[in-house]
Amino acid sequence: MGVVRGQTWAAAHDFSMHYQITKMDGRYTRYGYTYILEFSKHHLGTGVLDFDRCRRWFNANFGWSQDVETRAQLQKNQRSHKTAYQDDDINPVWAYAVKYGDYRIYVDNDKTLSWFMLCHPASQ
Repeated sequence: MGVVRGQTWAAAHDFSMHYQITKMDGRYTRYGYTYILEFSKHHLGTGVLDFDRCRRWFNANFGWSQDVETRAQLQKNQRSHKTAYQDDDINPVWAYAVKYGDYRIYVDNDKTLSWFMLCHPASQ
């Protein structure tokens, strides 16, 4: 993409993330999160890049996390083996999913989501 006459370089290049926010309902309560950030699955879009940038942002700000299915299994296992787990073995703030080509970030609450949105406004 080139710069159009009279347009700044930044305006000619869209660096905002493309994602959709979904407030979770009863179908997802087993995961313990409030929101899902969903990124495009389309192979011609930037969904996978936006997802990876988002995942890296969450890693940098809230520490690493597991995929949501592994996290759920760890929580289940923790009930039987409490003494084997350390505090940082399960991240309560966020998790991700890439199953079936979905690019999703699961977010714990309004405060975390608001901070992310402040740093990375979504573009349509």
